[in-house]
Amino acid sequence: QCSAEGEEGALCMLNALQMKAAKLEVDAAGEGAPSSCTSGLVGQVRSFAPRCLDACPQACGPLGVAINAYMTKGGQPAAKTAVCQFKSQFNCFLSSSVWPQCEALVNKAASFGFTLPHSTAQLTAACR
Repeated sequence: QCSAEGEEGALCMLNALQMKAAKLEVDAAGEGAPSSCTSGLVGQVRSFAPRCLDACPQACGPLGVAINAYMTKGGQPAAKTAVCQFKSQFNCFLSSSVWPQCEALVNKAASFGFTLPHSTAQLTAACR
């Protein structure tokens, strides 16, 4: 719920609309659906580290949103916004049981300028 008064209210409403739009993008991408993990750019990412994405299917839709933001909405800052909007889904990649399957992928992404945190603590700090 946003206050309808002043600049603070307008910023709150803008943030709420952005979050709703991002959620619609994820829903449209089929969050958690197998096709969101195996098609498009996320499918290409999966071909590099299938065990990573297979361990976190709920993160495939949000990963697609982050990749799209990176490529079309302003690079790393736009990707960070998307990652932070779906922090709980991205935490899966960083969990101790999944990280060994995802570390090479995170490092490969960094080589392309798409930097991601290496721990849940780093993710939390980056999204403050």
